[in-house]
Amino acid sequence: MKNEWLSEDTRKNAILKLDKMVVKVGYPEKIDPLYDRFIINNEETLYENVRRLRGIEVQNMFEQYHRPFDRSKWNMSGYEVNASYNPSTNDITFPAAILQRPFYDLKQTVSQNYGGIGSVIAHEISHAFDNNGANFDELGNMKNWWTQRDYKRFQSLTQKMIDQFDGISYMGRKVNGALVVNENIADVGGLACALEVAKSEPNFNCKVFFVNWALNWRIKSTKQINEMLLSVDVHSPAPLRCNIIAQDMDDLYKAFDIKKTDGMWLDKTQRLNIW
Repeated sequence: MKNEWLSEDTRKNAILKLDKMVVKVGYPEKIDPLYDRFIINNEETLYENVRRLRGIEVQNMFEQYHRPFDRSKWNMSGYEVNASYNPSTNDITFPAAILQRPFYDLKQTVSQNYGGIGSVIAHEISHAFDNNGANFDELGNMKNWWTQRDYKRFQSLTQKMIDQFDGISYMGRKVNGALVVNENIADVGGLACALEVAKSEPNFNCKVFFVNWALNWRIKSTKQINEMLLSVDVHSPAPLRCNIIAQDMDDLYKAFDIKKTDGMWLDKTQRLNIW
């Protein structure tokens, strides 16, 4: 992808950060020694066992202060259908459980897999350059690696991302654009990146790509849960993540022949693409 507003100095630092990024896929290569300390006592109640194990976890956490920092440590388990970026270690994690449909499957087409796990991978990479990740360098240290001019431009684009979502009605309430901005930056950057790479593949099908992107965001939850998430979750509601981020992509309009009179139309001047 071509970026027209980053200076050469900032661009070099961004590429360095990408080169140093650690990729964790599947499950850890070694078992955390903490698990050796988890011993179940059959003479104790469930509550007593859980309380004791929680105490061991807390003790282990404080013991980390006296140990060398371990960059190989995972922040989630292999059975979680999830993914993450950690700015303090500059690593991305994709547990084994997310490597299944609709995100990824050997029987799916390349277009489907790029719309699924491809967009998720690019999303997590993009977190290295959202409004939080942008404050950390390639080793996970909080350090400014931007030129002053570039960072000011980035803040301006971040505000546009806030404005795009702020105040949207959902479940009878309003979306807080500032609360969800870092995930939206990663969403729009991730989808644009996955789309750009997918287009270089032979037999690429843009419509199939976007359909599988939409399948990523299927959700089933109660009204109460949705209302609670609107107040505390840094992610936008799934239907909005699906539709609004897709509206920022010019290729969506070509693939589905979307016109100004259609509900999914977003004027070209309002479409955002930070990266």
